[in-house]
Order: sequence, then structure tokens, then C-alpha cells
Amino acid sequence: MSELGRLLSEARTAKELSYADVEAATRIRQKYLEAFETGAYDELPSGAVSRGFLRIYARYLGVDVEEALALYEQASGDHGGSVPIAEPGSPRYIDYRPLEVNLAEPGSSMAWLRWLFALLIVGVIAAAAWFLLNNNSRPGSIALFAPQPTETPSPTVTPWVVTATPEAPGAVAINAETALPAPTSDLLTLPTPTVPPTITPTPRPTATPELVAGAILDVEAEQRAWLRAMVDGELIEETVLRVGDTRSWVADQSITLRTGNGAGIRLTLNGEDLGTMGGVGEVVERTWIVDQGEVIEAVGPTPTLLPTATSTATPSG
Repeated sequence: MSELGRLLSEARTAKELSYADVEAATRIRQKYLEAFETGAYDELPSGAVSRGFLRIYARYLGVDVEEALALYEQASGDHGGSVPIAEPGSPRYIDYRPLEVNLAEPGSSMAWLRWLFALLIVGVIAAAAWFLLNNNSRPGSIALFAPQPTETPSPTVTPWVVTATPEAPGAVAINAETALPAPTSDLLTLPTPTVPPTITPTPRPTATPELVAGAILDVEAEQRAWLRAMVDGELIEETVLRVGDTRSWVADQSITLRTGNGAGIRLTLNGEDLGTMGGVGEVVERTWIVDQGEVIEAVGPTPTLLPTATSTATPSG
């Protein structure tokens, strides 16, 4: 590797740059960058182009440009004596300047033809203007090209024809003043409506209310309490009531209630408030028996008489 290649390669490696990174920043193709570092100078374009590439590459890497150019001339032998590509005299020189060709030869007839064509156009315009000015007053000249007014047709008047019809002899003219005979009521005789006799409803006998034997027990929980209910010898419900819960049972023979908190259960039997079943936290069991239409509570040796549930029968009909 030449001294120039070592200098460029170390600078590029120190910056952690690849050939692709340098190409993206400097627009110099990677094969030219690699040629500068490997010493393959025959792959580089000779003359000012290679030295221009080397200036840009060295400046981008932070290398001394003059030192890099001196090492390049020493290693490649290119001292700037080659002819630039675009310089006249180079074998690759191409002249892109447009050719100036004079198509009209001196003394040709193209000049007077142009004048003749211009005079012809002026004459045509003058003739058209003269024709329009002189024929403007003549009827049917310019007016032919102008829009014609549209005539509005006049309405047709239809005359009124009055035909007199001769009257037959003896005919009587009927007018608004002639009185017409009024119809008589004898033409349509309407029957006289017959009023039906008034029907007096017969009152039905009022049903006598009958007494219905039985017990209706309503329960309302004022405190949380466990409750078990047996109606007519059968277990109906066993639950824990919360505050505000209610229950109602109807018995034909007997009702037995048992609770674990007597103060939490309020009783109403056949519409009568019996109060709470007992004290707070007291286990209480109470029984009511229906006997011959009366409700008695089995408390102690002597049953207590309680009101019987009655109902009023509604009369039929």
C-alpha cells in the first residue's frame, strides 16, 4: 500500500466510515475511493478530474490536501500535464456549440416574397372594411347577419254571437221571481212514534255476610331475626328475616311461629297488632289455634281468645 493509501485509509478508519458512507457524502464513486487507497491509479480518470476527487476526499477526511496531492503526483506520475477533457485539442473534445446556417442566400427572392405576402394581407383587410362601410346603409346587407327580431303574434278576438230562440206560443217563462208550489206534508206521512212503558227494576235481596273461620297472621321484621313458621301442622318457611321483610299466612287449624330474637318480630293477627314476640335475643315459640270459628293462643294452661278472621261476602248479581 502506498503512502497516500495508508494516509487515507487510516483517516477513514479512525472516523469509522465505509466507502458507502463517503460516497453518500462526497458523491465520489466507491471504486475511485478504493483506487486512491490501494494504488490502482490506472482506474482513475487522469488530469484535473482525479486531483479534484482527491481534494474532496482528503478535505472530507480531514487530511492535508496539499500533502495528499504531492503523494498522489509522486506515486502516480500524474503531474498535471494531461489535457483536460473539455479543452480544445483533446482527442475526446466535442464541440457542442450550435451551427449557424444562413438559409437565405444574398440577393435571393425571399425578401420581396415576404413583402408581397404582407401587402396582400393588408389589401384583403382594407377591401373587407370598405365593403362593410359602404353596404351598411343598404337594407338586407349587414342586417342579414344581425339577429332578426321575433314578432309576437297578436291575440285572436272571438266575437260574441247571441242567438235568439223564438218562444212557443203559450209558453210561460220561468225566472227567479216565479214562485214554485211548496210541497205539502200529505205526500210523505210519517208514523207517530210509540213510547215504550217505563220498566222499574226490581231490587234484589242483599246477601247476608257470612263468617269465615280462620286465622290470618302478618309478620314484619323490625330487627334481624331467625324465624320458622308451621301452618296447619306443615313447615311452611324457615329463614332469616332482615329489617323491613314481611310475611303473611292463612291457617284453617293452627299457626306456630318460633324465633331466635323475640324483639325483632312484630305480629298482626286478623288485623289486630299483637306487638313483638318477646325480648331482644329471646327464643320464643307461640301457637294460635282455630277452634269453632274462634282463634285462641296456646299460652300456659288457659288458651287466650283472639279475634276471628271474617270476611264479607259480596252479593251476586
